[in-house]
Amino acid sequence: METRAGYPFRWQCRRSGNCCAIPGGFVRVDAGEAAAIAAFLGLDEAAFRSRYLQPDGERLKDGLGNRCVFLQDGAPAGCAIYPVRPAKCASFPFWPELRDDPELSARVQRTCPGLEPLP
Repeated sequence: METRAGYPFRWQCRRSGNCCAIPGGFVRVDAGEAAAIAAFLGLDEAAFRSRYLQPDGERLKDGLGNRCVFLQDGAPAGCAIYPVRPAKCASFPFWPELRDDPELSARVQRTCPGLEPLP
């Protein structure tokens, strides 16, 4: 299990897919990330942006049921772009908002089985 100073939980991915399906979340994608994901998917950047980014060009579109568009169902669940996933995804759950907002942290801990409150 991974821990980091200042965070009220420890983490180990259980590959449930729940963490990539938390309502109200979004993932920003910078230009370099968009280019890497497009190349990984074998798409040109314009096609990737049209298919997978919100009209603002900065956030991933939601997939089925407001989940991440790249979340693959199964047991275990997985990320279709794991090797090139955006930094926001790679750094989960060690986000300042989960460290600083006890309510949000508690909600995410209830949703994501890989997060355990520290004793």
